[in-house]
Amino acid sequence: MSKYNFDQEIDRKYTNSFKWDNPLYEGRDMLPMPVADMDFRIADELIETLKNINDHGVLGYSLVPKTLKLAYQKKIKESFDWDTKLEWQVWIPGIVPGLTKACSTFVSSIQSILTPIPVYHPFHLVSKWVDRPLLTFNMVEKEERWVYDFIEFEEQLKKNPGVFLFCNPHNPGGTVFTNDEISRIIFLCKKYDCMILSDEIHADLQLQTSLKHICIGKHLPMDFPAITFFATSKTYNTAGMGGAMAIIPNSNIREEYIKSIQGVFPMLSRHSIEIMHTSLTMNNEWVENLLIYLRNNHELLISFINQVNGLKMFRLDATYLAWIQYDADILGDFQQRLFNNGLHVLRGDQFLGQNFIRMNIACTQKSLEKALWIIKKTVDETH
Repeated sequence: MSKYNFDQEIDRKYTNSFKWDNPLYEGRDMLPMPVADMDFRIADELIETLKNINDHGVLGYSLVPKTLKLAYQKKIKESFDWDTKLEWQVWIPGIVPGLTKACSTFVSSIQSILTPIPVYHPFHLVSKWVDRPLLTFNMVEKEERWVYDFIEFEEQLKKNPGVFLFCNPHNPGGTVFTNDEISRIIFLCKKYDCMILSDEIHADLQLQTSLKHICIGKHLPMDFPAITFFATSKTYNTAGMGGAMAIIPNSNIREEYIKSIQGVFPMLSRHSIEIMHTSLTMNNEWVENLLIYLRNNHELLISFINQVNGLKMFRLDATYLAWIQYDADILGDFQQRLFNNGLHVLRGDQFLGQNFIRMNIACTQKSLEKALWIIKKTVDETH
């Protein structure tokens, strides 16, 4: 029996939680499932790491030690079979600022940023942040998976975008890309000389045991302009700590990127450094039990959703973020109606996807069952 109890209800209210203390909830009994963090207590090893730092009592500037660099190198090799070099690593405070700085650095004023839609919202918002045009292409249904419209993808690549933003695995669709799909992406980006920025933060959150995450960087030539971003925070529920790492094999790209972040990004904190190191070196018990729990939640959700008239959901390959389609002719503004009934999920428009909601299932089964009850209540009110 696991020592970890993912059924434990932990009250996160009044902790300045971005997820639970939303000002929109004031005076409401709200179940929040919008933000991509988990409601689970972190692993004991991580709690002990924090305790040791706090007991020491000194929080000065910190260096990224070689032990952490080696641990991430080993992780990428053992989990994804990608041989990387320590000098390829660039340490940054987070993936979103890392992507943003890469876009401002490598996309010229006459170029654009290319991303599929729907997609994790910073991928399309970044064009406004760095004042560059946005190009998009659609993801489409194929054999109950969300996949690229590769014809549209190539048409947009012909317009000479500066970078292609790759969400791998895909958020919010939950897609783990196959070898053939990765190969096709690489072929097209090489054909049109388009840099690849790949966010692989969800790589360890595999819900289908028959599938395996593929790092796109493993299959790229070393001189190809590409950056692959990793972080432990999504898997180990330490998003508030910050800390991420970019792998950049091309030395010219790496040098330019390092130059661009100087004086912009802060040094990593001792807390973030040691939390990442512990996450990478502790035993796998917490993560293994987390994945079992998430898979059970996923099965509970998908079996319910696909029995409801007007709702549809494909099986998630990875992530804990369900992407649920609704029929607006039947259910109207479903996101707002759920909110009125006490369940906050994200509107699909936030990801440039119409008539969808995104729902975080990294919660206790009790919370998920309450959410399903609210969904049923909201649907029943329609008829």
